[in-house]
Amino acid sequence: MHLLLENFLADILGILPKIVFRGVILIILLIFWPKILSMILTTYAKTLEKRKVDPLLQSFTVSLLKTIFYVTLFFVVISVIGVKATSLVTILGTAGLAVGLALQGSLTNLAGGVLILFFKQFSKGDYISTGSLDGTVDQIHILYTTLITPDNKVIIIPNGQLANGAIINFSKNSTRRLDMVFSVSYDTPAEKVKEILNRIADEHPAVIKTKDKTIRMFKTKITGQQCLILTK
Repeated sequence: MHLLLENFLADILGILPKIVFRGVILIILLIFWPKILSMILTTYAKTLEKRKVDPLLQSFTVSLLKTIFYVTLFFVVISVIGVKATSLVTILGTAGLAVGLALQGSLTNLAGGVLILFFKQFSKGDYISTGSLDGTVDQIHILYTTLITPDNKVIIIPNGQLANGAIINFSKNSTRRLDMVFSVSYDTPAEKVKEILNRIADEHPAVIKTKDKTIRMFKTKITGQQCLILTK
């Protein structure tokens, strides 16, 4: 029994330096890796900004690099702990179907982000609408895009949904038609109403004078006579 205990203590003392060494490396990695990553990403982002690269491409590539760095950190930590990378790959290969199904949505979103950047469906600062969601485009990451609503809420939309769904881009064209409806009483002369509205449209600085406008009258059962201005 005494001999068995001595052998056990000897084995512990034999592997203790290795455990301490690996523990120190892990602590150093977990402390300094995020700081090093932050410095690299900051430098990279500033370089892209100086070269006037598309802001959405900046945020996408920064997000991609960040993911790659953390995946690399994961494998480094696994290696330091003592698990062989080949063993991990074998395990992942065995569970390939389950892993593939789990990552299916993520891969779709990654491909969606690439398609958005390639076809330039929208740019940073554009106001877009998709389904029941709308807001100003802020950033695009490898898996999702963030929008800012007029009341300063953040909307996170998967890239796959944006790439495969219908998008209304309100900022794509520099001008848009605005339809305005005014209610008037039944006894108001139609020509008088049209004259006033024509004068207002001609004098208003926000109205583009080179574009045609249409003013027409119609009646409703509830409010009576109404006038609609349509600008092309």
